[in-house]
Amino acid sequence: MPWRKVWTVASTEFRNAVQTKAFLASLLMLPLIYGLGVFVQFFLSKADTQTRSFAVIDRTGKIAAAISTAAQSYNDYGIYEPGTTGADRKQIAPRFEPILVDSVGQNDREMLLELSEKVRSGELFAFVEVPADILDPARSGPQAGDQAARLRYYTNTPTDMGLPRWIEATINSAVQQARFKTEGVDAAKVLKAMTPVKSDTVGLINRDSNPVVGAANDMGKKLDPIRTFGPPIALVAVMFVTVMTTTPQLMQSVMEEKMSRISEVLLGSLSPFQLMLGKLLGNVGVALLLAALYLGTAYGVAVKYGYGELVTPGLLAATALFIFLGVMLFGSLFMAVGAACNDMKDAQSLMFPVMMLAMLPALVWSVVLQKPASPISVGMSLFPPATPFLMLMRMALSPAPPVWQVILGVILTSLTVLMAVWASAKIFRTGLLMQGKAPSFAQLFRWILAR
Repeated sequence: MPWRKVWTVASTEFRNAVQTKAFLASLLMLPLIYGLGVFVQFFLSKADTQTRSFAVIDRTGKIAAAISTAAQSYNDYGIYEPGTTGADRKQIAPRFEPILVDSVGQNDREMLLELSEKVRSGELFAFVEVPADILDPARSGPQAGDQAARLRYYTNTPTDMGLPRWIEATINSAVQQARFKTEGVDAAKVLKAMTPVKSDTVGLINRDSNPVVGAANDMGKKLDPIRTFGPPIALVAVMFVTVMTTTPQLMQSVMEEKMSRISEVLLGSLSPFQLMLGKLLGNVGVALLLAALYLGTAYGVAVKYGYGELVTPGLLAATALFIFLGVMLFGSLFMAVGAACNDMKDAQSLMFPVMMLAMLPALVWSVVLQKPASPISVGMSLFPPATPFLMLMRMALSPAPPVWQVILGVILTSLTVLMAVWASAKIFRTGLLMQGKAPSFAQLFRWILAR
């Protein structure tokens, strides 16, 4: 029976795949990637506590004292881990040490050159120049245009933004205080009136059969960023890694069988379509096994930290469905490339369009995460090569896409999979027995149309 032959090929492909070192590498890839990411983040998150000494050229004569006072307060309270006191205090940020420079009677250019050399030699981290007319709103405000008085921050490390941001905020605060004093305004009252109001992002309220006004069930729950962004990122990451670690292997497998003439022997017992479909289904089994192991581990971690309810049966079923469609789609394309080429060098030119289709969803992930219901998110999630990734991401976000969009996405992707499998089967049938120079895209198109 035809389907028995397909099943035989699929089961053989599955057993051969899971018994190889490549499968073990694929199994460990995602944990290693995430483990490496956590290690790198931990390593990079180590506090940089190197003191930042910087010179201050205050041409107003009124700002330098405020900078010194703010630096002293910051060094006493702002550089230590919250909640630690006394000898147990842990420093988590660098100290800021301002050095006041008297610019009166000095040659400006020579003074700036000297300070620049000190920065280059490491004696100073940076220096800042406060212009004389910065206290005048007419000279330093937007209305002054290109001639406006501006702070000038000189540094040899422009990517380090901690000190310049602190200096800008501190000097702006000092300038405001000086302007309040000039205008006879009580700065304390103004700052009190300008105290910002904090906010919480909460979910919508659900209708309750016995609501208690003012109780917890009558109020929206505060949203947890992990609950909001964790499921879509985790599910799509698992799916992307699973698809991209299993489907390219089909290309290599087909090329090896083609070069070793094994495919010619196999075609004596079954049709090219049966051989291709069997390989695809075997690869789907490998992908689903990988996904089950990854998601099972992720679910265990989620349960341990109280997030187990985020992984719903509906999301798991959708993940399995989209993995099936994604593997069938990209697996058929990679198999067509493998059948059309004789070595990896020839395959690279044909692989590029397939890899671009696979990377396309990554270009809009951030847009979908932030605006899952926007026109571009909806449109891209209905574009079949990207649908398995983006529709799954939208389903894990709130608000979830309407049911009709999910159904339409599955239908469009299924039709695309059928077309890709059919076209790839035509290329597979012709290319599997072809030798010599790799075909052009025009030749591949003629193979697809050939009867």
